Amino acid sequence: MEVRKSASPLSGRERRKNTRVQLDISLKLSIYQWEQEGSFSGQNIDGTLFDLSESGLQITTDVLLAPDMFVVIHFPQEAELPPITGRVIRIVTEGRSYRYGCMLSGLPPYVRIKLEQYIEAHIASTV
Repeated sequence: MEVRKSASPLSGRERRKNTRVQLDISLKLSIYQWEQEGSFSGQNIDGTLFDLSESGLQITTDVLLAPDMFVVIHFPQEAELPPITGRVIRIVTEGRSYRYGCMLSGLPPYVRIKLEQYIEAHIASTV
């Protein structure tokens, strides 16, 4: 019989380089798709922030996205975080919804600092 340890609410799995904080926060997502002749169209959808680290996050939504698609995450106002762009690198189907692993990259230093502070505040509130 195999026994699995449940993931820590702070770190998820130990294989990850950065500490992940599990969350359940409603947010808005802007998704963009390339169309003909180099133009693109966008739409806003509802999503839920599942977890967050300095280098990535997981979101869930009822809308199917494609790998390598860029998503702009709009945090609630009380988070005091600017919109952050992530690239979809993992997709898991969960019934009628989808969970996406998104990689964050190219964050300006001030955004990275605000993100680190946000994560630290959530770690402190769960301990």
